[in-house]
Amino acid sequence: MDIKLVINQMAVLFILIAAGYLLFKIKLLTTDGVKTLTKLVVNFTTPCMILSSVFGDTSHITGNSILNFLLLSLLAFALFYVVALPSARVLSNKKENRGLYCSMIVFGNVGFMGFPVISSIFGEEYVFYAMLFLIIFTLICFSVGILMISGKGGGVDLKLLINASLICAVIAIIILFTRVRIPVVIVSSIELISKINTPCAMLVVGATLATIPVKAVFNNWRLYPLTLIKMIVIPIIVWLVFKPFAADETLFGLLVVLSGMPIAAIMSMFAIEYGNDERAASSGIFLTTLLSAATIPLIVYLLL
Repeated sequence: MDIKLVINQMAVLFILIAAGYLLFKIKLLTTDGVKTLTKLVVNFTTPCMILSSVFGDTSHITGNSILNFLLLSLLAFALFYVVALPSARVLSNKKENRGLYCSMIVFGNVGFMGFPVISSIFGEEYVFYAMLFLIIFTLICFSVGILMISGKGGGVDLKLLINASLICAVIAIIILFTRVRIPVVIVSSIELISKINTPCAMLVVGATLATIPVKAVFNNWRLYPLTLIKMIVIPIIVWLVFKPFAADETLFGLLVVLSGMPIAAIMSMFAIEYGNDERAASSGIFLTTLLSAATIPLIVYLLL
């Protein structure tokens, strides 16, 4: 893999993030505007990107590869918890915050950061596999994640599990295996819409970071070892554990990169909703997102 290409692609993404940050600061992008743009990305452009991933060359997508990657993703999350549970116990001096710290290590920003990064590094056709990873993420995050962060128990929220991306994922799988012919005008329209997903998602990330007090980010020393574990240690462990079983080098690389995503933005929302340390969550999101400009190319260079 050409490391210069990876660095260039990450630089482009972070220029877009910086643009979103600046647009929010100068009030060209408002809070309401960010909410609208977020809904657009979640419910429209990302589903279109998922669909477009099966419109091109799908020779690399088979029933076996789908099942294998789903299994690898599930095992990867189990591995994340093996690392995160003892790490959270060490990092958090408050028992009630350990679930949040653990979840910040486990759950990366697959949707807003993962899809654009995978599309930029591996190609849009591999977004399909990132979507499979997101399915496992969603199932675990809205069950085990909520249980740990709330500290009071909780179940799976079916309304959150059934969303536009999941519906389009099912449609994409049907298209893939039935080889149904989609009219060219529809294919072209969906592919064109999918191309605005990355710019819109990065603007949302940048604008969201603009709402986080910068001073609070660097005052919490616990976030530095957490960031090291989340962004460097976990991808290295994933590489060491799964390397001997890697039948497909590209999918293996994709799994390693997805394991090194910055903290998921939803951690801040969960912290607010369940009365946990919202400042730590927001600061962690800011710091890991900022440093991912360096850590993702580093992981690619060292491991892939």
